[in-house]
Amino acid sequence: MKILGKTLAFLFVVILVIALPLSILVYDAGRVIFDQPHVKEILMDVTSESDLIPAALAWLSEQRAEQAVSADETLSQADQPDLMTLFTYVEFEDWATIRQEVVADDTLHQWIAITVDGFYNWLDSEERLPNIVLDFQPLIERANSEHGLKAIEIAYAALPACTEDQIADFKTRLAAAQGDKIVYNICRLPDPWDSDQIASYFASLGDIIQNIPPSFDIAEELLRGEETQAVGSQMIKTQLQTIRSLMRLAPMVPVVLLLLVLALGVRSLKELGQWWGIPLVIGGALLLLLSLMYRTLLIGALTVGPMSDVPTLVREEAFSTILSLVAEAFQPLIAQAIVVIVLGLILIVVGAAMKPRPTPAPVPVAE
Repeated sequence: MKILGKTLAFLFVVILVIALPLSILVYDAGRVIFDQPHVKEILMDVTSESDLIPAALAWLSEQRAEQAVSADETLSQADQPDLMTLFTYVEFEDWATIRQEVVADDTLHQWIAITVDGFYNWLDSEERLPNIVLDFQPLIERANSEHGLKAIEIAYAALPACTEDQIADFKTRLAAAQGDKIVYNICRLPDPWDSDQIASYFASLGDIIQNIPPSFDIAEELLRGEETQAVGSQMIKTQLQTIRSLMRLAPMVPVVLLLLVLALGVRSLKELGQWWGIPLVIGGALLLLLSLMYRTLLIGALTVGPMSDVPTLVREEAFSTILSLVAEAFQPLIAQAIVVIVLGLILIVVGAAMKPRPTPAPVPVAE
């Protein structure tokens, strides 16, 4: 029976060494993920400081250009959709400015606040779907103002200057139009047509803006499909609530394992130093190693995994954004690892300092 207890205790020690760093990491991740104000603050900082959105827009414009080439389209031909083709010439550096002109930081922050609050309020409510209604009116008004015009001017400046042949083509079509509207060549025409060309692009932007609804109700869009959508969202809510509870209780796993080891394998303070101290030092060391290497490990996992097909431009910005979010969970790991290691060392030292009980001398048998 004693051998069985020691064997089980050793098995629990092995599990403890692995479970200790993982449980602390899970708890720290849950502390960040389910902290509503903190998540909101992080996402707002990301949208203001990160270039992820401009990088994604630059990539989409590159995709549009590649699709045009693969479809044997000529981006400079006159019958191309003006605005879509215009933005294929915009470089990455200009997309950040265009985004700020069309969608102000305040608008993005408002959308983030509404989305985050709606999600977390739904998680703790009896509602079937989250109440998230995004107000697009500020976007519409800003795009229809001088900010939208500024965005068009930035994109227009990225166009190549028209060649003599393109100017001649434009003049020919302009003369044949006899006052009717014509589509401008996808290049920068010289004065006096450049201002009219910019105005034409701005009018095209207005046509697109007219199709944007003043608000967007996410719950309504979800219910627009099948009726089972609401059932699915309720299932997701239940799963998220379960995950949140498990993450909060994660530190109890090593505590339970320590108590099992105590009950099965510890009979003295010296043994306590061995059965508790050593696994705590090893588990703390693994936690410390994880806190120092998580950036390299995470980037490696994402590179060969879900982001393997993502373009380099977007991938680099996505890595920066993801790491800034993950860093919030990993930030306390070093201090936690040091505490665990020190506690384990103290137990080892105390256990080693304990002298074994002297074996009582046998009582001589009287002759």
